[in-house]
Amino acid sequence: MRNCLFYFVNAEYNGCTKSFTGGRMKSKTKYNATEEEIRREFLKVGIGEATDIEPLGDGEFNAAFKVRVKDADYVLKIAPPNDATVVNHEHNMMKAEVFWYKQMSEKTSICVPKIYYEDFSRDTVGSDCFIMEMMYGEPLWKVNTDEALNESIQEKKIAMLAQIHAIPNDKYGYIQVREYDNWYEAIYNMASNLVADCKKFGHETPDGEKFLGFIEKHKEILKKAPCRMVNFDLWDSNVLYNDGTLIWIDPERSFWGDPVADFITLGKGQKAPLTEKLHEIEIYNKYAKEPITAGPEECVRYAVAVAYLALIEEVEKYVRYEPDEPNYIRNTVDARDMYDTAFEVMEKNLWN
Repeated sequence: MRNCLFYFVNAEYNGCTKSFTGGRMKSKTKYNATEEEIRREFLKVGIGEATDIEPLGDGEFNAAFKVRVKDADYVLKIAPPNDATVVNHEHNMMKAEVFWYKQMSEKTSICVPKIYYEDFSRDTVGSDCFIMEMMYGEPLWKVNTDEALNESIQEKKIAMLAQIHAIPNDKYGYIQVREYDNWYEAIYNMASNLVADCKKFGHETPDGEKFLGFIEKHKEILKKAPCRMVNFDLWDSNVLYNDGTLIWIDPERSFWGDPVADFITLGKGQKAPLTEKLHEIEIYNKYAKEPITAGPEECVRYAVAVAYLALIEEVEKYVRYEPDEPNYIRNTVDARDMYDTAFEVMEKNLWN
């Protein structure tokens, strides 16, 4: 069976016009593209006549399509429609994704898809989109490995993080929203925007408010954080494996910020404190220009990142899913666990 960048599903039909939802994962944000839009886009940019179009992916936000032109396959990725309800930092996120792909392509040796065209005019496809190279491989979660191979893969993954953490900046935050002079200002405003989103969607977030209080109390620690490229989304679903090569996809959730935040996806995952990731830290320090020590201040900074992810999961469920859907329930449970883990660390540090 052929392994591809994403997994294919059957196209859905809307009346007499063939339209695609862009993947099998159910989500309120995915753009419902027509076959005609996709064909016109490929003609517009000069690639040629599309002979085959298939929806791709298990993603929960953008729509993606495998498009065949002549003897080559491409990926068309489309942002949510203009009227989709999204959280603050997800506005114009596709432009950010192109930016971060270029950062990795130009400043690291990480294997990423080549971007052929970006189109933010919305005059052919009705939302921001870009066309990129089709990459083949299995997502890491699907690769059958023995213990030795898994250890090798995880080391390569950690080494990739060390590479992006060598990309510095002098401003912090999301490039598509606003950048700040230090990490305290950035993360406080990033979290504040989510709390405001939650209220706008008709819900209160006591945990989000509590988190803002912790950020304020730890501001002097947060002000010391370096400013580096942070992916904040390096789950095994966003790394493809192809005959020993790791391919990094979907960097749209990246920001300029504290590199320790990227440890959420390593080892025991987002529900474990930094002190339970010493093996991963040891590997990271073999490749990193600036080592991680898991000292008290880094543990607080890491806990802030965990709480921020909890807030994202709590708020985004209101705009993506219905309350009885599995992913709504997943987000609720995950957010609770992450808040508890993070708050325990941040509370303890106040009394040390």
